[in-house]
Amino acid sequence: MEFQNDFTPDSALLKPVSKPENKVKKKLAYLTALTLLFSYAEMILPRFLPFFRLGLANAVILLSLEIEAGPFVLLAFLKAIASSLMGGTLFSPFFLLSLVQSILSALTMRLLYKTISRKVLGIYGISILGSVVSAAAQLLLASLYLGQGTLALFGPMILFNAISGVLTGVLSEILKNELGGKLPEAQVLSLDTQEKIAKKTTDKSAFSKKYIFLGLLLLSSCIAVFFVKKLWILGGIFLASLILQRILGRKIFWLPHISLWLFVFVSSLFTPAGKVLFQFWNLSVTEGALLLALKKALVLSTLSALSQCATRLPLGHGTILGMSLEYYRAMSDKFRSQKGNLVKRLIKSLV
Repeated sequence: MEFQNDFTPDSALLKPVSKPENKVKKKLAYLTALTLLFSYAEMILPRFLPFFRLGLANAVILLSLEIEAGPFVLLAFLKAIASSLMGGTLFSPFFLLSLVQSILSALTMRLLYKTISRKVLGIYGISILGSVVSAAAQLLLASLYLGQGTLALFGPMILFNAISGVLTGVLSEILKNELGGKLPEAQVLSLDTQEKIAKKTTDKSAFSKKYIFLGLLLLSSCIAVFFVKKLWILGGIFLASLILQRILGRKIFWLPHISLWLFVFVSSLFTPAGKVLFQFWNLSVTEGALLLALKKALVLSTLSALSQCATRLPLGHGTILGMSLEYYRAMSDKFRSQKGNLVKRLIKSLV
């Protein structure tokens, strides 16, 4: 897969620039926005357990294997930050998981692409191995907090990610063929969107003290929650974080919390502790394991809610992440207006 490496977004959003570093910044912002668009499209598909994701955003990584090494690694880094910010996991342990797996997976695919003949391995092999590395990194890190019981999912998750690697490779090949081997150029934003962005650039209140205070409050709260021992206090903090999320205008999605709690409690069954309450086949459900699982679930859900609050913080026009979100909003609006299957809607949103 060889994409032309002369891609430079040209949009009414951005003023013409001559400095090479600004061109690289725009390129990275647009590619990061593409990863967000693919992640957004994936949200349409049902997902009932954490970690078990198709990872459609990796199709963008596959499409970007020819760009320079430095920008490529930075793209993997930005992909993790942007997706965690949009998904509301920036202040949770899941951000660390996302960051490590994103970088390790991208580096694995890049290394294979540059060192092994593409005729020997192929883009599908590269995609599968990248997905397997991603799965292993996530589970190993998750086990440090959730316990060794998490590793019981290693086999199923490796199999799932191998299949998702094939699907991601197929998607990247479809996009490659549809786009004629060249990454699409950035969208020309609507006048209404341009006016809103222009207002942001001149409105200094977007970076006023209240946002700095809110950011510090959220960060300190996320750190403090790990030191709370009593379950009723944790429950109160979780409830307060949900209320703050609604005050800031962020919708509460209950399914991620439910799937998170289910995952934590199921994994706790493999690390019994304390009094045995009852047995389920060969697994002993113990009082200590359930209490520990309840605490961990409350902590993780609280961090998730506080991270959702962080999505209301302004990133700043002109920064890579700020530009990425501006590109993403334009493309996601176009995606929602399209008809057809998921792949067709994605393609129509890029050109």
